[in-house]
Amino acid sequence: MDDLYSEKSLARKSQIGWALYDWASSPVPTLHATFIFAVYFTTVIMPDGGSVVWAYMTGITAFTIALIAPLLGSYADSTGKFKELIVLFIALGSIATGLLWFAQPNEAFISYAIILSAISIFFLESSFIFYNAILGKMTQRDHIGSLSGLAWGGGYIGSVIALIVVLFVFIMPDKSFFALDKSQSEHIRATMLFAASWAIIFSLPMMFYLPSFSQKNNKNNKNSAILSLKTSIIKARKIPNLLRFLLARMAYNDGLITLFAFGGIYATKVFSFSQFEIILFAIGLNISAGMGAIIGGFLDDNIGPIKTIKLALIGLFLCGLVAIITPYKMIFWLVGVGLGLFVGPVQSASRTYLSLTASDKHKGGLFGLYMVSGKLTSFIGPFLYGWLVMMSGNERYGMAVVLLLIALGFVLLPSKDATRNINHP
Repeated sequence: MDDLYSEKSLARKSQIGWALYDWASSPVPTLHATFIFAVYFTTVIMPDGGSVVWAYMTGITAFTIALIAPLLGSYADSTGKFKELIVLFIALGSIATGLLWFAQPNEAFISYAIILSAISIFFLESSFIFYNAILGKMTQRDHIGSLSGLAWGGGYIGSVIALIVVLFVFIMPDKSFFALDKSQSEHIRATMLFAASWAIIFSLPMMFYLPSFSQKNNKNNKNSAILSLKTSIIKARKIPNLLRFLLARMAYNDGLITLFAFGGIYATKVFSFSQFEIILFAIGLNISAGMGAIIGGFLDDNIGPIKTIKLALIGLFLCGLVAIITPYKMIFWLVGVGLGLFVGPVQSASRTYLSLTASDKHKGGLFGLYMVSGKLTSFIGPFLYGWLVMMSGNERYGMAVVLLLIALGFVLLPSKDATRNINHP
C-alpha cells in the first residue's frame, strides 16, 4: 500500500513538474515577442521600418526551427534525453532573453536586439519539441486533453501574473523600485531580466520531479537521429489523416504566430495603445486564453481534439474579422480579449491530437514533424504582414493575413477524429 501511494505521489509530482513548464516558459514570449520588447523595438530602437525588420526576424527564425526540429526530435527519440534537452534549451533561451537588458534605445542596437531575440525565440520554441513529446507519458490517454489544457491554461495565467508584476513594478511607478532610468528605457529593458529569471525559477520543479528517459545503455551509432527521422516520416505516412492534420496546422498555426508577433504592434499602430494599455490588453487576453485552454481541455476529452480545434477556429475567425474592420477602440478591446478564449483550445488540442496518434517509440520524431508543420511556412504570415504594411502603409491589411490562414487551416482539417480508437503496441 505504501509503495502504491509512493508511486502515485511521484506520478503527481511529475505531472505538476511537467505542467509548470508552460507556466515557466509562457511569460517569455508574452513579454519579449508580443507585448513589451517587440513594441519597444518597433517604436523606440527602430521606429522607422521596425515592424518589417521584426517580421523578417520572426519568419527567418521560424524557418530555421522548421529545418532543425525533425532532427532534434529524432535525436531525443534515439537517446531518450527529453528532460536533459528541455533543461539545456530553456537555459540558453533564458540567457539570450536576459541579455536583451543591454539593448539600449538607439539604432546602434538594432542588430544586437534582433540577433538575441532570434536566439531566444529559437531555443524556447524548440524546447517544446521535447516537452510536448512526453505528454503521453504523464497521464492516461483519457485524461491527456485535460492535462494539456490545464498546463496550457496555467501558462496563460502565469503570463498574466508576470504582466501584472511588470505593470506595477516596472511600468507604472514614476520612481522605479530599482532606480531604473526611464529616459534610457531601463524600466522596459529590465522586463527581459525578469522574464529570464521567471523561466529559470519556475522550471526547477520540472528539473527536480520529471523523470529522466535517457537510455543509459544506448548503443546506437552517430546516425541514429537521422535513421530515427526516416522512421518517423515513414510512420507519419502510415497514420491515417496525420499528414492532413499537419498540413492544416501548418496553415492555422502560421496565423497564430502572426497574431502573436504583431498583436501588440497592431494595437499600438492602429488604435494608439499606450504601453500601459498594451499591458492591460495583454492581461485580459491571457486571462481569457487561460480560461479557454482549461475549458477546451475538458471539451477535448469529451468530443475529441478535431472538433475542439474546429470550434475554436470559427471563434478566432469571427473575432479576428471584427478586430480588423472595426474603427472603434472599445470594440477592438472586447473582441481582442475574446480572441483568447479560442487561442488556448487550438494550441492545446493540437498537441493532444498528435500525442494520442503517435506511438511512444516515435513521439520525439513526430513532434519534430509537428514543429515543422508549425514553423516551415510560418515565415509566410510575418513576411506577408510586413510586405502588406510596407506596400499599403496600413496595419489592417497586414492583419488580414491571419484570417486567411485560419480559414485555410479549418478547410484542411480531417473531417473525422479517430484518436480514441488508436492503440499502439
